[in-house]
Amino acid sequence: MIYSYSLLATYRQCPQKFKFIYIDRIPSPTEGIESFMGSRVHEALEKLYLNLRHAKPMTPSELLAYYDRLWDEKWHDGVQVVREEMAPDEYRALGVQCLERYDRHYRPFDQSHTLGLEYPVKFSIDMEGRYTMRGYIDRLSQPKEGVVWIHDYKTRGFFPTQQEIDTDTQLAYYQMAVMRLWPQTEQIVLIWHYLIYDYEFRSVRNAETLEALRVETIALIQEIESTTVYPTHQSPLCKWCDYQRICPLFRHQYETAALAEPAYHAEEGVVLVERLGHLLEAEAQNKREIEQVKNALGDYAEKKGVESLYSRRYQVRVRRYASLKFPWKNEPASAGLVTLLKAEDKWNEVSMLDGFALDKIVQNKTWEPPLLEKVRAFGQPAPTVWVKLSPRSHAKKEEAKIHE
Repeated sequence: MIYSYSLLATYRQCPQKFKFIYIDRIPSPTEGIESFMGSRVHEALEKLYLNLRHAKPMTPSELLAYYDRLWDEKWHDGVQVVREEMAPDEYRALGVQCLERYDRHYRPFDQSHTLGLEYPVKFSIDMEGRYTMRGYIDRLSQPKEGVVWIHDYKTRGFFPTQQEIDTDTQLAYYQMAVMRLWPQTEQIVLIWHYLIYDYEFRSVRNAETLEALRVETIALIQEIESTTVYPTHQSPLCKWCDYQRICPLFRHQYETAALAEPAYHAEEGVVLVERLGHLLEAEAQNKREIEQVKNALGDYAEKKGVESLYSRRYQVRVRRYASLKFPWKNEPASAGLVTLLKAEDKWNEVSMLDGFALDKIVQNKTWEPPLLEKVRAFGQPAPTVWVKLSPRSHAKKEEAKIHE
């Protein structure tokens, strides 16, 4: 098997998707519109630089006209739009915007001399030549002798941090290939063009970083070649997966969606799912009612001045104690508390801000008093009722006596 950045990234993202694509060789039944738009933008930029190489520069209007022609010629019914708030024409316009911004930024495109477009590279990642990597560089250019720029065009809406760019592996693999092809090169600069934002990221990798990536990649390849199990990994990226219809996570949804109403409601899986849903809803309702009864028992016991209440069948121990309610991590009031816990290196001890765990720490005085005082300031008094229900001993005998 020949490896690539996309192959390795797919395995990391979801081994089951990797199996569909690279083991079972199942063609993708659909194409996401983000990918479709990105491909058309890439093709337009490739045409732009190809014409420049042949001394036939394109005007901005010619560039956009070429993009529009590509869009119309290559549009097909399998293009899938996941984001309901976006229409195909809006994606088309977004591609136009990417090209317009790029054109304004770099025209007359003389920052460097183009060496290759969609330049194919192929090299061994290991010293023995067992594992081969390949890829295609969007554009390879040279600003001056001894320096090579590796360009990559991104049309996605995600805007990365510099740290994420500096740990991105795709162009680092291409750097390995370029170093093999032109060992006399003094410096290689990796450049990402985030076209939607008209922003250029740059990164330079040293020999130690590339060696660490090489070792890590060999280990991943060896894992891929030895595995026989390809589990599904559910993530937000599943919404854009072209294999949902055959994926174990989503296949049942598509199979049942095609059924007529009577058959749909009689389908065994649907029946079981609905049954579980009803039971869990009832359980949630019961939990709410149980809490209401516990609070009522606490109020009654406090009013009577007792600690236990009885029926013929059960005994209930009741205790009230003071507790503190802390804001959870997604609540606005939690910001200061999060800062404090991280500064004191206590963040992990409370399960990333578990209010119940914090209250227990305060009640048990687990931490040092000065820190407890600071934490206590973020809590709000919230009296808690503790209730324990036990069956009364000989309850059945007592009932029998009463009814004699």
